[in-house]
Amino acid sequence: MGVSSILERFERELVRDRAADAYLFVGRSRLALRRIVEEAAGRLLGVRGRVGEHPDYALFDPEQLGVKGLRVEHVAERRDGVPSVEAALRFRPVAGDRRCLVLLDADFMGADAQAALLKTAEEPPPGTVLMLTAADLSPLLPALRSRCRTYRVPAPPPEEIERKAAAAGIEEPLWSILLQASGGPEAVLALEPVERESLAEAYASFQTWLERDPREGAWLAPPEGSGLAEQRLAGGLRLAAALGWMAALYPDSSADQALRLDRLGRLLSEAQGDLGRQISPAILFEDLAKNLLERP
Repeated sequence: MGVSSILERFERELVRDRAADAYLFVGRSRLALRRIVEEAAGRLLGVRGRVGEHPDYALFDPEQLGVKGLRVEHVAERRDGVPSVEAALRFRPVAGDRRCLVLLDADFMGADAQAALLKTAEEPPPGTVLMLTAADLSPLLPALRSRCRTYRVPAPPPEEIERKAAAAGIEEPLWSILLQASGGPEAVLALEPVERESLAEAYASFQTWLERDPREGAWLAPPEGSGLAEQRLAGGLRLAAALGWMAALYPDSSADQALRLDRLGRLLSEAQGDLGRQISPAILFEDLAKNLLERP
């Protein structure tokens, strides 16, 4: 079933008053998943285009929240200043009789956060529809999956990807660099121009660091951003990119370089884990740079 067919079926359910309380959109492309839930939410709320500005639309995006996956506090209200499903449902819809809550990357949610969502997914307030996305079903609790009507979303065809890359002005070798950094063509297209530029600069610095073994590398500089959430996003993007570049180099590396890459991969993975905790991104990158100076 194509994207247009999924949306047509969803709209027929709305017209016939047979909409589910909770939907789960599954597909390999997280970008395609986000686009389809935004479109479906717009049709639910009767708007076209910028559904994010609708007062009865709430988006829970782990990247915007600076975490790998949504946590319990993003479901049940636990901390002041942290957006939560419970807080979003406290009041009735204000612009109509429907409301939509979108939770991205549900497969990255911990079991405790999923369990906290079960009751709402089964019996949301009147007029409320939950929409979840996931690239992998295996991490989801069977109880949560059973409460959702599931749609499988196909990835866009290669020719569409090529057309969008050309329109964005992304040519080789930048495309290959960003593809290694992001893990997939649609993730590349989802990057903002400033992010593409930043990753290109980081790649040049990363290559120099590997070849010349300098004491410092610009790719290890503390991430910039006006707040901790933005710094975590920028730092996470750079760490994931370095892991991708490292993986691309590994098959053709010498024995000595393979050992160095092994250690680099371990430290980068540890830094990724630490980034989701209450650790300053600036301190994390400073520690990573110091650790990489130490010989194995």
